[in-house]
Amino acid sequence: MLPKLRISAFLLKRLERVKLQCSGCLYGVFYGESTLLLLSFNVESSVGELNYEHIQHKFPAELDLCGLVKFGDCTDTQAHLNEVISSVDITDNPILLQCQLGTLVGLRASFFIHGKLEQVPYEVMEAPQLYNDFCFTRLKCGFFLHTSPTQEAIAKEMHALRKRVADGSLVFNVSQTKIYVSSNCGTQHQSFNSDSLIEQLIAEIPTPTESPSGNKKKAAATAPELAKYYGAVGCAYDVINIDVLRCRTRELGGGDASSHPALSVCITNEDPSKQQVPLELEAMAMLCKKTKLLRLYDVLIESICRSLRLFEQCLSERLNEQETAASETLLLSPRSYHFYPQEFGHFLSCAYLEQLSDDEPSVQEKRKRLHRQFALPATRPYFRRANQCRFQGDIDTVDTSTWTPLLNTHLGVRPSGVTDGKEYLVNGNYHYYHYLQQQVQDKGWGCAYRSLQTICSWFLLQGYTERAIPTHLEIQEYLHKINDKPSSFVGSSQWIGSTELSMCLQGFLNVDSKILHVASGAELSTIAPELAMHFQTQGTPVMIGGGVLAHTIIGVDYCVQTGQAKFLILDPHYTGADDLSTIQIKGWCGWKSVDFWDKKSYYNLCMPQRPILY
Repeated sequence: MLPKLRISAFLLKRLERVKLQCSGCLYGVFYGESTLLLLSFNVESSVGELNYEHIQHKFPAELDLCGLVKFGDCTDTQAHLNEVISSVDITDNPILLQCQLGTLVGLRASFFIHGKLEQVPYEVMEAPQLYNDFCFTRLKCGFFLHTSPTQEAIAKEMHALRKRVADGSLVFNVSQTKIYVSSNCGTQHQSFNSDSLIEQLIAEIPTPTESPSGNKKKAAATAPELAKYYGAVGCAYDVINIDVLRCRTRELGGGDASSHPALSVCITNEDPSKQQVPLELEAMAMLCKKTKLLRLYDVLIESICRSLRLFEQCLSERLNEQETAASETLLLSPRSYHFYPQEFGHFLSCAYLEQLSDDEPSVQEKRKRLHRQFALPATRPYFRRANQCRFQGDIDTVDTSTWTPLLNTHLGVRPSGVTDGKEYLVNGNYHYYHYLQQQVQDKGWGCAYRSLQTICSWFLLQGYTERAIPTHLEIQEYLHKINDKPSSFVGSSQWIGSTELSMCLQGFLNVDSKILHVASGAELSTIAPELAMHFQTQGTPVMIGGGVLAHTIIGVDYCVQTGQAKFLILDPHYTGADDLSTIQIKGWCGWKSVDFWDKKSYYNLCMPQRPILY
């Protein structure tokens, strides 16, 4: 019987954006009785190269190669199909999707069965159902790899290391619980039996309001609510954190696995002539919550092995790039980074060498290749280290003694009230900068400086730069340096406008800006369509200045039929404490009509453009 086919709504949107004739590989999860859920794809990086073996290592365990996708009238489909068929392991019936360029109209899905393609219907799985039905596991562990600096030696030692990982000696503990998972005893807990499911395990994980002993049962919660406690920022999936232990003997029996030491180091053959490379990895897996707990141990082991293969690939690529002799080559340390591009609806992992920065040409080229393979735009640095996923448990341990401004203050504001309008909002994270922060007495003159700081925070938080937010003094010094202002300007209380902002963005961040002029405040509604397009294509905060006042626009609600518009304003003139409730209720962050601006003043808008950056 053919599997039941479901396709993630995230995947369909990505397929629709492909405008080039090509083919690629499909990746999915096989779950339940016989259901295949398609979640991701990559396109050929160059003519005829699918690279699915390397790509698959970047996905969480259980997200596997399952078929081929064809865009337009691609002529090499049969050759690629034959290649993929021989490599698909999770099903005997590989899938073929046939897509028209730039549209989902006419999308056809067919299973390969008995040498022929048989077209089948499919269901679309929307985001809420994905979040409700699936979860991820995440674990950390470390090893030392002893190897000579050659590809052959690395491959041999990595193979030996994976065999040791899979030999049954590891024991896993679900964080904050007394639930242990071992090779010979399965998942140990008084509430579980051979038919227990992953969702039952999730129900046993305590929230911060209850003790790890589980004395207080938590109320039922939605996936986004649970993610608040043990998920990831920007991700509505449940993420189950796993601790890795090592069993002293193969017979765990009824003993308490917590008495065994945590696994931090595992050493392959020691040899003084070999180099020692520390491997600090994080491994992830994707599971349907209806999956039986009996499978959990094998899935966790596979997630570690997949991460080790990714490390092996990373080390080998570095050796290919170097021209030095093997005896002079120093192996660098790889590290795991998890990313959660919103367009994907799933995690993707990369391995980067710690000693190489994001601006290293080889690292930039690696990210550029990922953008091509996943058909992603070049104006969003998805895979820079600054954009790695922040997991809730890690964030809770961060030092909060240093001051940071409020993040994304527009979330939760009251609706604009525009009838039949459509909201176009800032795309990404930002910090709210306003008067009197950081003990700077800038009331009455520093509003544009604060708007610039908010804009710079957006570029910092999206991974476009690692430069610290410029201070008022640094802004003034730069404008004097480029001869825009006299020396008397430095250290003064003089205000700046949108033109000066655009100069600073270019000088500090290498970011170009578009300047838009409006004759009066009454005419601001006429530029609502242009602002809507800006937030759709660029997504950056916009500074608007007129007279001696500056504000930050972070959204527009616009009705095409009536022309009515309101603007989501972040007001830098606020002088109070960073209390979100006060800021929203009092309107320091909120929707404003055109009456908010002076009808007699002209206005300039500084609209930062995303740079081409991988």
